[in-house]
Amino acid sequence: MKIITFFTLTVICLEQGFGQCSKTEAIVEVNGINLYYEVCGEGEPLFLLHGWTQSSRFWSDYLPTFAEHFKVYSIDLRGHGKTSPLTTDFSIQKSAEDILELLNQLKIEKTNAIGLSFGGLVLLELANSYPEKIQTMILIGAASNYDGSKVSSEKTLSFKNLPKQYAEELKKTHYHGEDQINALFNPNLNYQISLTNEDLKAFKFSTLIINGDQDELLGIDPAFELHRNIPNSSLWIVPGTGHLAITGSNKKSFLINSLKFLKFGNEATDSVDK
Repeated sequence: MKIITFFTLTVICLEQGFGQCSKTEAIVEVNGINLYYEVCGEGEPLFLLHGWTQSSRFWSDYLPTFAEHFKVYSIDLRGHGKTSPLTTDFSIQKSAEDILELLNQLKIEKTNAIGLSFGGLVLLELANSYPEKIQTMILIGAASNYDGSKVSSEKTLSFKNLPKQYAEELKKTHYHGEDQINALFNPNLNYQISLTNEDLKAFKFSTLIINGDQDELLGIDPAFELHRNIPNSSLWIVPGTGHLAITGSNKKSFLINSLKFLKFGNEATDSVDK
C-alpha cells in the first residue's frame, strides 16, 4: 500500500473529534479471534466498517447522527483497535467471514452497512458471498479489484520508522501494543480482492458509491467500474477531495446524503450523482 495512504490517515485520525452517543461495548469470539464492537442507538441495524490502520474510533463524530435513525454497530475489524492482532493467515475474505459470524451471533438477518476503504473491500466480499445479509450498502474509496502487494512504496514502513505524531496516534487506536501495529504494515499480507463484473451484476440491493475526484490511492476509475456493473447503484464523485472523501468539510453532506440513501434508496441520491 502506498505511503501516502498512511500519512493521509494520520491527518484524519488526528483531526477526528468525538461526538456524544451512549454506547454499549462488547467482545465476541468469531473465527478464532476476539472481535470488538460498539452499539449505539435504536432501529434497523447499520454496520460501520473503518479503513486500514483505523478503528471504530474513526466513526465517533458520525455516530450521534446515525444513532438517531439506526441501531449502529461500529466494529474494530480483524487486526485493528481492540480486536485481536493480525495473524499470518489474514485476508479480506476472512475479515468478511468475521462480519458474517457477528451477524449470525447477533441474529441479524439483514443489515445496512457502510464500508470505508479497507472496510469497503470487506463489505464487497461480504455482499458477494452472502448477498442475503445486505439490505443497503455504501462504499467509500473501494474497488472490486485490488492487490496491495502490487502497489510499490518508497520504503518499508514499520512502527519504528513512522513519524512520531502518527506513531502516537496509532498507539491510542490499537490496544495490543507495537506488535499489533507492526503487523498492519507487513508487506506480505494477503490484502487483495478480485470480484468479476458478473459478481457485481448479481447484486440486488441498493448501493451508493462514494469517491473523491482526487483519490490518491485508487483514482476514480474503480468507482465508475462499480457503478457500471452494480445494477441498483448511485455514484457520488466528491469534488476537490482525496481517498477519505467523507471527512472534514464533506462530513455534513455525507451524513445528509447517506441518511437519505439508507432510508429511501437510490431515488434519494439522484441529486448527488456525478
